[in-house]
Amino acid sequence: MDKPSDFMIIECGNHYVLINKKGEVKNHTHLKKKDTCHLLIKLVCRKEVPRSSYLRTSAKRISRNEKYIREIEIKEEKDKQRQYYFNPQKGVRR
Repeated sequence: MDKPSDFMIIECGNHYVLINKKGEVKNHTHLKKKDTCHLLIKLVCRKEVPRSSYLRTSAKRISRNEKYIREIEIKEEKDKQRQYYFNPQKGVRR
């Protein structure tokens, strides 16, 4: 649905704004690096879910594909249920 030509990168001082030209005003995101903008465009066009939580939120904002947005939300729900490793420091002397 989305093609790389549908996106526009605008430099705004020390950050970049990635805009979906075919979307509405809400279809934009702010990123720090231009390489990250290109990575996000590539992920959205290939419909791949990003690993980073910030990039997932950005991909949801710039995408117009409802099925892709649902896939991202499913991945976010799975990560909320994930158990994280906790290393208790037992026996530490002061």
